[in-house]
Amino acid sequence: MTATNTFQQPPFKPADVLDATIMGNEQTMYGLFDHLRANDPVAWVEHPEYRPFWSLSRHDDIKNIGSRNDEFLSAPRTVLIPEAFEQALTEKFGTPNGLDTLIHMDRPKHLKLRKVTREWFLPRSIESLTAEVQALSKEFVDKMEDMGDECDFVKDISLRFPLRIILSILGLPREAEDTMLTLTQEMFGGQDPSLQRGDNELGGLAVLNDFNDFFTEVIAERKKTPQDDLATVLANAQVDGEPMNVLDQMSYFIITASAGHDTTSAVIGGGMKALLEHPEQMALWRQRPDLDINASKELMRWVSPVRHMVRTATSDLELRGKHIKAGDNIALWYPAANRDPEHFDQPNRLDLQRDPKQHIAFGYGSHMCLGQHLATLEVSCFFRELLPRLKDMKFKDDPEWIKAIFVGGLKSMPVKYQLS
Repeated sequence: MTATNTFQQPPFKPADVLDATIMGNEQTMYGLFDHLRANDPVAWVEHPEYRPFWSLSRHDDIKNIGSRNDEFLSAPRTVLIPEAFEQALTEKFGTPNGLDTLIHMDRPKHLKLRKVTREWFLPRSIESLTAEVQALSKEFVDKMEDMGDECDFVKDISLRFPLRIILSILGLPREAEDTMLTLTQEMFGGQDPSLQRGDNELGGLAVLNDFNDFFTEVIAERKKTPQDDLATVLANAQVDGEPMNVLDQMSYFIITASAGHDTTSAVIGGGMKALLEHPEQMALWRQRPDLDINASKELMRWVSPVRHMVRTATSDLELRGKHIKAGDNIALWYPAANRDPEHFDQPNRLDLQRDPKQHIAFGYGSHMCLGQHLATLEVSCFFRELLPRLKDMKFKDDPEWIKAIFVGGLKSMPVKYQLS
């Protein structure tokens, strides 16, 4: 693959950001964002199934609005979902988001609940997990070796490795892996026919109900028998001197168990694909272990698994000649920001020596991902174990992407390989 990729440029329109087929394909997604950045970086989007919103595709605009958390709110609309599903969630949970997790909250509640687990995700706490993450990295590379000379790198390895780690932190048994993986894929893959449960909003509600049933048992058990794990912290958490609200508690469990592995899985899977397509960068990383952190963050920029978040303006503003009114919703497209040629030199070239602080794959401002340090450790440890042992790897079949507009990545990537 050449160092300066160009992406497909059909006659795109702003509403194509809501097309899971376009957004579930690397070529067409980045082609769409290239088109929007060049022609309509502050685009008004109308669609018969969604409430209207503004769509931003320039890095500086997205970072600016993402950092002004008191002026551009996460509630009441945090993610783009069909209006019919919003109504179903509102009827059941009292909110169009269904879940009221950290990503859906504003100050002061957001800061209060973020503090509940902050100590667990600080750099010093994550550093204490290094030996465990290294051991699991070896376990999964050994698994590749035991499988012979081929596997589905996504289904067999990248989906499972971060899941094993977050369940360990939560204190949940390995027997829970299949349940958590299925529910996570059904929740984030709700627009993908091969992953969704049912073909309407009832399937999404059923997924949330199953999450609720699973974690209700966990909460009851950890209240009865506390342990030294994150599940115990969440089950017994207090906010303002009172037990955490039941819905907040359940939402916290769900977002930790799902987003706590899904995005990192996408980075490892998509990152492996990128390294195969940029063999000179794989060779560089193999020779330069000091690049581990830089390289991991470049893979995060490259994959940008969280496609968007929505903010609501609290006052009128002018942006690139467009008048955004108070109460308007604004979608921030992170993959578009992370491939903006006005901000990144040769953005469609994987460069493991790129400044690692420039990407905003984890968001920006007070809502920057709580698990970013854990994700960096997982990615760096995994490739530090794999690359010295990897003699050769090739695609066996074409990789397949999840059809999604919120959180996305590879669904399948069959490969053939040789390990030393």
